[in-house]
Amino acid sequence: MANEFDFFENTSGGGQSSMTIDPRLVIIKIIRQWPIFVLSIVLGLLSVFIFHRYAIEKYQVRGTMVIPENNPNISSGFFGDLLPSFNSVNFMNELEVLRSDAITEGALKKLNFEIEYYSKGRIKTIEEYKSLPFEIDPSEGINQVTNTEFRISFLEDNQFRLTKSSDENHEESTIYPQNSQVSGDGYDFVVFFNKSVDLNGREFYFVFRDFDYLVNQWKSRLKVDYLEAYTTIAEVKLVYSNSKKAADFLNSSMEVYVDRELIRKNLKADRTISFIDKEIEVLKDTLAIYESQLDKVRVENKIVGSGFNEIANRIINQISSLETLKGEALAGIRLLNENLKVLDDSSKVNQGVIPLTIDGAEIVGKYIDRYQDLISQRREKSKNLADFNKSIKRIDGEIESLIDLIRNTSTLKISEFNETIEDIDTKLADLNRQLAKYPTRQRQFSDIERIYSLYYGMFEFFSQKRAEAGIAKARNESTAQVIDKAQDNKKPISPNKPFNYVIGGVLGFILPLLFVTLKELLKDKVEFRKQIEQMTNIPIIGMIGHNKHHGNLAILEHPKSIMAESFRAIRSNMEYFGRERKIQTILVTSNASGEGKSFCSVNYASMLAVSGKKTVLIGLDLRKPKLFGDFELSNDFGVSNYLAGFVERDKIIQKTPYENLDLISAGPVPPNPAELLISDELRKLILNLKETYDYVVIDTPPVGIVADTFSLTTLSDLNIFVIRQNYTAKQVFPFLNDITKKGIISNSALLLNDFKVNAGYGYGYGYGYGYGYGYGYGYGYGSGYYEADEKNEKPNKLKQFFKK
Repeated sequence: MANEFDFFENTSGGGQSSMTIDPRLVIIKIIRQWPIFVLSIVLGLLSVFIFHRYAIEKYQVRGTMVIPENNPNISSGFFGDLLPSFNSVNFMNELEVLRSDAITEGALKKLNFEIEYYSKGRIKTIEEYKSLPFEIDPSEGINQVTNTEFRISFLEDNQFRLTKSSDENHEESTIYPQNSQVSGDGYDFVVFFNKSVDLNGREFYFVFRDFDYLVNQWKSRLKVDYLEAYTTIAEVKLVYSNSKKAADFLNSSMEVYVDRELIRKNLKADRTISFIDKEIEVLKDTLAIYESQLDKVRVENKIVGSGFNEIANRIINQISSLETLKGEALAGIRLLNENLKVLDDSSKVNQGVIPLTIDGAEIVGKYIDRYQDLISQRREKSKNLADFNKSIKRIDGEIESLIDLIRNTSTLKISEFNETIEDIDTKLADLNRQLAKYPTRQRQFSDIERIYSLYYGMFEFFSQKRAEAGIAKARNESTAQVIDKAQDNKKPISPNKPFNYVIGGVLGFILPLLFVTLKELLKDKVEFRKQIEQMTNIPIIGMIGHNKHHGNLAILEHPKSIMAESFRAIRSNMEYFGRERKIQTILVTSNASGEGKSFCSVNYASMLAVSGKKTVLIGLDLRKPKLFGDFELSNDFGVSNYLAGFVERDKIIQKTPYENLDLISAGPVPPNPAELLISDELRKLILNLKETYDYVVIDTPPVGIVADTFSLTTLSDLNIFVIRQNYTAKQVFPFLNDITKKGIISNSALLLNDFKVNAGYGYGYGYGYGYGYGYGYGYGYGSGYYEADEKNEKPNKLKQFFKK
């Protein structure tokens, strides 16, 4: 079973320093430091909550309207025929018209946006729209100061103080009763209450906005797009802090666009009706003249009825019919000539011609209708687009071609009407010759009557056309229609609370995670056994935990502790190192001071002594002697005295208070410790001690500080390097690999010191050594077995749970 120390994956084989972080390491770190992660996540969520508390909420409102393909404003044209899957160019232009200055101005003129109201908190400012019980009514004819903020503070009985926000003497300003008129430098208005609400202690702000400023602001907020590529449905959207105000603006904009189409159609009908009315007024005067002449001739000549026989009446009826046809032809010629005059006059060409349908000239009426539509389009687009714009140029090109078409077709129709008139005149001449046989008085009356009938027929013609134009105007409706009106949206799109809370929680988790990961990447100390196994092939003889007891004599003073069991395991493992040769001399060293070298040598020697082996502990750290203090012995005589030749061997061996354990301390610090350690006397001393003792344990100086230890490794049967968790640098292992590979040190092993393990957590470890044989030894830390540790540490069940 994998143990808690196997957190790294080997990427380049044993003994190499290359490694990558195992995700399990990060997970274990998170579990062990869960309070930090929980606190960070809570702080992230709290930050988002505070942000939401004071952030200005934004709402999106939308509406849709259809602009049908049969609308002459959006004929598909070249691109619509070539690329039918795309919206037409003219339709895209109409989308721009929807967000034009003209539409925005028209929408704002319908709304009362010139005055903006606000309520302010310590941080947050909220726009009030149709929510206050009072309103500001500007006086007519007064230009109010714009873009200047006013502050209004209410007192008892809704009395109020009013000043500009920049004024510092607000508390000393005049107190006005409710519904009062307020005048000042550049402003004059009435504070009118439309509801009976007590505003005592409340404070509000308002601003008069310049109309051009409003147009620019609301136009920039408006977004217009097509709903889908195969439709002519326009979607208008707006994001604003007050959704009700945004909805009112969108609905007003769509209404203005719809009304714009209707106004254009009505304008064409009004122009037609105005022309007909003028013609009818002229015909009325003419008819009145001929009617009086008829009455005069009838009275003077005493004519009753027509005064002709049946044959003559038939001739007269034929003449009247022809005269009526001639009158209609003359009216058509007159109307076409009137239009040609307009087309020939460059100053009137953009005013449009008369879209009146004439019998026999319907095709001209069709061309005139299209011409009127193009004139209206150009007039609208020229409000927002320059004359060199492609859209304007395209309309101008179509207008020019239509003008030529109307002029040529009208000229042709005039010729046709003239031919008709000539044919009618021929027939009239023949009929008049037949009528000449009748008396003069009767013929005079008949002539006047025929002329009267001619003008009366023209009068009826124009009256009919006027009625048709009036009916057409009454039936006019905009082809653009609102599908979905904009609605007051109660759900804000910004801030997005669920999303922000997720981001806050994720950031709260990621920040400590990055800290943990970065810390692991930058950490140069060893933490786990697996790391060591990756960085070196030197076998591990054992691993001991943290010393929780006072002093270094953990084995002797606490024989039932976890620490004692750890050293027993090391003692057992050492037997397998000695299969090829007997291990009697054990050298204990480390890379640097503070890694627990002396602690390990003292307790390892103590474990050997406790097991009944006669053991001597030698302190060869001549520069920093300290072993004697643990046993409360003297350092007056030691290795330095003996090697210098001042005392005998028996003099330096001191009995400890513990059975089977003797100590040879380092002695006084000599001036030449390196020379003493390489002397033959030291070799002889160790050989003599091996004859007397079962085990000789040597405590040496750190190999990374002084070179003394290298001369001592040849005297030992087993060289133990102490590695301390979170203390020994990773850079040590390339050095150890190098000296063992070169044979400078042989028979080496690693002892892992101060490696923290979890209470109640079992783990196993082992090593392979020699010719493929190995040994695995496992032990568990559990409650109720190690009595000494139970007295020193109270169990923490929650901590144990998360560590598991």
